[in-house]
Amino acid sequence: MNGSVTFEILQAARAYRLRAGKLLARIGLYPGQDALLSLLDERGPLTMGEAAAALAIQPPTVTKMVNRLASGGFIRTEVDPEDRRKISIALTDAAREKIKEIDAIWRELEFTALTEVESHHQQLKNQLSAITRNLSKGEENARRAS
Repeated sequence: MNGSVTFEILQAARAYRLRAGKLLARIGLYPGQDALLSLLDERGPLTMGEAAAALAIQPPTVTKMVNRLASGGFIRTEVDPEDRRKISIALTDAAREKIKEIDAIWRELEFTALTEVESHHQQLKNQLSAITRNLSKGEENARRAS
């Protein structure tokens, strides 16, 4: 595996997560919280289940993120009066300011990651998207087979 394309993708993902974690820590966030805040900024209020599905993560993970972000004043929660099991989450004004910092971090990460990339950025983006689709299809097929 060492030296294979998949090994290099794995190494790049690990390096990205480490760098992102360090940059997010500077603004008081944990990895993953940036994606949740950006999702809410893009789509508006969501239920916790909708957020979990959109981020392709488990609902308990979203619950943990929401609890931390709510205690930090970045997310407000509201229980659906008709179905008390549904909890809606939305950004606070403090989170809207944090979004600007997240966007700056994401731009810095992309610039740093692509500094010495010789291929065209759009071509690389398309290839990585294709890899993600291929691997996601494999996951769906595995679930259907079991």
